[in-house]
Order: sequence, then C-alpha cells, then structure tokens
Amino acid sequence: MYKKVLTLVLAVASTLSIAACAEKLEGGASCPLLCPQQAPELRDTTIDGVIFDTTVVGLPPIGSERFLMLASHGDSLETRAIVRFDTLPQSFTSANNLDSVIVRVDSAQLVVPIVRPDSQHLPASAITIEAYNVDSMPPDSVTIPTDTVASVIATLFRPGRLLASRTFAPESLLDTLMIPLPTDSVLDRVVNGKKLRVGFRLVTPPGQGYDLKILTTTVGLPVTLRIVASTDTGAHPVVVTPLSNTPRDQSFLAGPLADYSIVLQGGSSTAATDVIAVGGVPSRRSLLRFDVPSHIVDSTTIVRASLLLTQKPNRGISSRDSIFVFPAAILAQSSVHDARTVLQFVSAIGMYGLDSLAMAPADSGERAFEVVNIVRTWRGQSTDVSPRALALRSNGEGGAPGEVQFFSSRVGGAVRPRLRITYVPQTSFGLP
Repeated sequence: MYKKVLTLVLAVASTLSIAACAEKLEGGASCPLLCPQQAPELRDTTIDGVIFDTTVVGLPPIGSERFLMLASHGDSLETRAIVRFDTLPQSFTSANNLDSVIVRVDSAQLVVPIVRPDSQHLPASAITIEAYNVDSMPPDSVTIPTDTVASVIATLFRPGRLLASRTFAPESLLDTLMIPLPTDSVLDRVVNGKKLRVGFRLVTPPGQGYDLKILTTTVGLPVTLRIVASTDTGAHPVVVTPLSNTPRDQSFLAGPLADYSIVLQGGSSTAATDVIAVGGVPSRRSLLRFDVPSHIVDSTTIVRASLLLTQKPNRGISSRDSIFVFPAAILAQSSVHDARTVLQFVSAIGMYGLDSLAMAPADSGERAFEVVNIVRTWRGQSTDVSPRALALRSNGEGGAPGEVQFFSSRVGGAVRPRLRITYVPQTSFGLP
C-alpha cells in the first residue's frame, strides 16, 4: 500500500513539473530537456551603414513604359506620345470571307485606350488631342540615330503635319478615345507601303494643366488603327497594332519603340544631390547599398528589418496625388556595377512579399519600408555573391508626374537613410 501511494505522489509531481515547463518558456535548470535555458532575446540595432545611394533618371527605359504620359502643364511639364505603325496591311476580309485588296478606305480611326480618370482628376474644361505625322525617315533608311531624340521629334509637331484633332468633354474621358483620321492619307500609306507614325499632343486651355495615361504594348492594350476598307457592312474591319521596324535588323531595340513617350519641357535629367527619388517624368528609380555586419546577417535569426528614410517635401506637379513606393530586390549579378544597368534588373512589384507605402510628393517625415525578406536572402552569402543592396521604384512608372524625394546619405544627421534590424541571437538549449 505504501509503495502504491509513493508511486502516485511521484507521478503527480512529475506531471506538475512538466506543466510548469510548458507554461513558462524560460524554465531554467529545473527542466533542462523540455525548456531552453532562457527566453529568446530580441535585439534591435539601427545601422547607419548606407555606403552608396543614387537616383537614375529614365527607368524603365524608353519603350518599356506601362503608360504613355500625355501631359500639358506649360513650362512645368510637356510630354508627347509616339505610336508607330510601320507595316500597314494591303488587304481586308470581305463579307464572303475572301481576301480583297484595299483600294479605298471608307473610314479610319485611332482607338486610344486610357486609364479612366476618377471624379477627382477630371479636367476643369474640355481638352483636345492632336495627332501628327512624325515619320521623318526615308523608306530606304537603315538607321536614323535621332528618331527617338525629343528635340528632333519636337520639330515634327507643326501645322503642316497635323493629321487630325478631336476635343473631349471631361465626362467623355472614359476607357477609350476615338480619333478619326483622314481616309485619303491612310489610303496613300496603305497603297504605297508607307509607315504611319503618329505623335499625340495634348492641348488644354491656358492655365489649366492636365495629363492622361495612355496604355501601351507593354500591358497588352495599346493604341490601334482601325480601317474599314468597304462600304459593305459585312466586311471585316482591319485592326492594326503598333509595330516598329527600326533600327533595322535589331528587333531587340526596335520592338520596344512601337510606342513610347518623350519629354519636351520639364523633367530634369538628374536629381538633386541631396535626395534620392522615385516617380516623376521621366521616371526615376533609386539604388541603395549597405554595410551590414556579417555577424548579424549570418549568425542570428532576423525577425524584422526596416529601411528608414526621411521624405523631403516636393511641391511640384501633382504634389497631393499619392504615389505607391515599393522596395525591390536587386536581381543583377554582383559583377554588374553600373547603377543604370543594375536598376533595370530589379524584382517585380510585390515580389518577395514586399509591400508599398502610399505618400504624396508634398508630404514629409520618416518612412519605414519593411524589407526583412530581402535582408534574409543575404544570410550565408558573401557580398560578392549577394550584394547588400536594394532598389526603390514607384507604381505606374512614367505615367504619373509626381516625384517622391527622400534625403540621401550625403545629408548628415538623423535624416540619412538607415537600416533597423530586429534579431534573435543564437540560442543555446539545456543538456541532460
């Protein structure tokens, strides 16, 4: 009887001891097998270790924009959009489904898909879109190095080259705009195998700046040319999508030039030396490189990592329109050192679970971007293999005039870029 009681007492005591360990993480030496010797210790460190930062203007490169920015803000900002139809079909499908040669054009119009403005961003009054002939290349030309230079193209927007214009009331700015073209001009190009290159210009009333976003080949919904080559209502219309054949025999260069934007006024070529920036027109991306102690990257468990930046107010165009700013991982090889090249190889928006922050260009104050998933990829990798770097980019690059600026590492004090890391040191466990 005594032995049974003793056994029961020992069993109860053992159960209570295990329960105590389960309820208290820092169980100590009384339960060496079941509990760690001490609770995980979270440590914070803020690294003022930005060894390089810079802003590159004109990214994504010309022809890679998701939107064509068509802006009219006087001396502050003036942009144009170019769409190339370098091959025009010379036949159409008749009502009886037979191919027929185009000998007349009953109607022709440009179908222009736009990003529909919300009620807060409608123009105050009617706006006009003008379409110009901007083809200046001889038919037998091999390369024309200036055919994407803004100053050269600007000279082609003159009265003698005007193809068509159409005025739109604010409430008519829906998803798609239609701009009729002169049928004789289109027929001449079709019959004689000529190109049709259209330059779009936005005209607004004096003192009323405005901008439109036109969709592009990059997003798969570009401007198209719709030709009706017969009065027979059963005939199929010919729909022509943008295509660029120059530079000749260089498809990797010619392809992106099917549609692109140019900036005639505004949009400085370099950012101020005391800031790094994203957004704007031309669009900007920024690159930051860090010096992070290897013992933090390799010998701890990183719980959280935040890039701390201080926004500098920019009260230029669209200063109150919010822009989403994203951190992005660098995908270029470590052997690539040129910042412009590096910033062309960055992760897509939202990749690695990286979230954005919405901010207006005129805002100010500290901003914290969560970048833990980038910092964790540095573990166990040398800086030659995995550089301690990241990029900043905006949504709708090239399609929004607002530019968000942050103080760079060249500015002293607390407004410099910093990296705050929360980590757990290596934890030892008790042994029997």
